[in-house]
Amino acid sequence: MKQKRRSKAGLVIEHLEGIARSAIRRYPDIITEFAKGRSGVYALYKGKDLYYVGLAKNLRSRLRGHLRDRHAEAWDRFNIYLTQGDEHLKELESLVLRIASPKGNRVAGKFAESSDLFGIFRQRIIDSQKRELVDITLPDAPRVLKDTSLRRKRGEYDTIVCPAHREGFEKVFLGKNCWYAIRISKNVIPRLRYIAVYVTSPINQISHYGRIKAIKPWRNSGKYIVWMREKARRIGPIEFSPKVHIQAPRFALMARLQRARTLADAL
Repeated sequence: MKQKRRSKAGLVIEHLEGIARSAIRRYPDIITEFAKGRSGVYALYKGKDLYYVGLAKNLRSRLRGHLRDRHAEAWDRFNIYLTQGDEHLKELESLVLRIASPKGNRVAGKFAESSDLFGIFRQRIIDSQKRELVDITLPDAPRVLKDTSLRRKRGEYDTIVCPAHREGFEKVFLGKNCWYAIRISKNVIPRLRYIAVYVTSPINQISHYGRIKAIKPWRNSGKYIVWMREKARRIGPIEFSPKVHIQAPRFALMARLQRARTLADAL
């Protein structure tokens, strides 16, 4: 015998729509039955046009108040949407306000914790346009040997790619224009012109690079610190590829990085 799935309780549990404002005074006992002490979102309409959206922990009281406040003559019908508790009531109201922008509401809805993605979205568009420009204007990416040791011997690199955690990437690479404690052979240092950082999980991408100003010994550790000429520039982003793992510095050509979409394209 098949068991029935339990239905999850929805946010809106009951609703009443298209009710004339006159019902509030003509049938107060019925309005009380449906709305007294009930929490939810309500909407006031003038004809078919949405005029105002609000929230209340006692819908009957709030509707009666709108019969005599500044909105009194601006609406003739109302809807109510009864909710399961009031935990997300404010955000539900804000969501409606931001979408509908009713004439009667003076303040736009605000979200308590939501991140505005507009800046990130805009940057993604810019990155995509830059990549298209590179594809159109640059020659084909130079071919390199698949064997990394042979590639190093032939000098098929001008960039060092270093792995980093997000915090270090933001504070040091972006904030101080350098990266340190890098293990590099003295033989390869003269060929390096650029440095890029691969930010590990959960980012898993290369998004910035810089032109190298100087490479100096780091605290007598046998490692080096790389100083950049200016603030890091955006690139890519070059996304993670399951074929490539960056757990230590890797070498690449900037001409390939500029066209790459994944680590496999770049390295």
